[in-house]
Amino acid sequence: MSYRYGVLGLLGFALAFSPLVGIAQQQKKQTQDSKRTQQPSKQQSSRQQPRTQQQPTRTQTTTRQQRQPQTATQGVFADFPKQYRPLPLPAGDTVVATVNGEPIYARDVIAFSYDCFAATAVEDLILLRILEQEARKQGISVPESEIEARYQQQLQAAEAQLPPGMSLEDFMRRSQAPPSRLYARMRMFTLAEKLVEREVNLDEFVEYSQIVVRIQGTTPEQQEENAPAAEARAREAYQKIQEGLDFAEAVKEYSDDPFTKDRGGKLNWQNINFIPPDIREKLNALQPGQVSEPFRSAAGYVILRKERTGTMASPEEQQELREQAVRIKLGNYVRQLQAQAKITNTIVKPYDPDAAAQQQPPSRPPAARPTPR
Repeated sequence: MSYRYGVLGLLGFALAFSPLVGIAQQQKKQTQDSKRTQQPSKQQSSRQQPRTQQQPTRTQTTTRQQRQPQTATQGVFADFPKQYRPLPLPAGDTVVATVNGEPIYARDVIAFSYDCFAATAVEDLILLRILEQEARKQGISVPESEIEARYQQQLQAAEAQLPPGMSLEDFMRRSQAPPSRLYARMRMFTLAEKLVEREVNLDEFVEYSQIVVRIQGTTPEQQEENAPAAEARAREAYQKIQEGLDFAEAVKEYSDDPFTKDRGGKLNWQNINFIPPDIREKLNALQPGQVSEPFRSAAGYVILRKERTGTMASPEEQQELREQAVRIKLGNYVRQLQAQAKITNTIVKPYDPDAAAQQQPPSRPPAARPTPR
């Protein structure tokens, strides 16, 4: 199944769930590595030549490959294709930039980057680990070709946003989306979608038609006074349907809903969980093809005809419904996995869901559908 997301949407994927992930990962080894890169030996310091070390020497390259091969070949990135693994960290005394002859060293960038981005980076890695573990548990695998195809799609989308004179590589890095991070996001999305697809129930979608008889009046008192007339008109329509009048013809004659009157009363596919409770209750009690008796709702007196459920849809419609269901369920599914995982995180303060729940404003009931005027 193919889903489309913009580059910014993909970069925001892990951040959307980061508060729940903020209870997560060990730092002891990272601290040791950081100390090694931030405190070069005296022998290294004596070799510093700020004006001539624009590029690391062959000796330095060999040293850092020997020093930290795990950054590219082990751990979280072991399953990544080589071209999408993070590069090995440079030696701390490597000059990465100069300003009027004054050097900026790799150790400065590493320390500053860790301070700026470690919290979001570790949450990305935690989320990736959670999804990979659940995928293994459920026997789900993702072909590298599928992730690669999605990666290339994102590069094409990014190319369309390139500022004049800027290379794609520079643009992606300035957007905090180097190959390793963008590939990780592709992997996250693909795993999450395949996991959620197993949770999809097409019968959560329903197609139905309606007749809406408005209650005249602009004040509650006027509407109460006119309600009996509206109910009588709705019951007349229902009686004629029972006697054989086609539902679409009854819509033309009786319905006051301008949104569906010219469509035989039919609405597009609806997710049952997002339909107003009074409508949902009536639909759940109907079988496809059945018509409800008139009942009062926020829009007036309503008659419903249940047309189809998702499993009765055409193959093309079912594909669209599955994609819609995945988009609806994705966030909650990932949050549930996070809530079930045993996570430690020494980089950012642990997230307290109980405290957060107390600060959340009370949930609001679904807004009533607008009454046509």
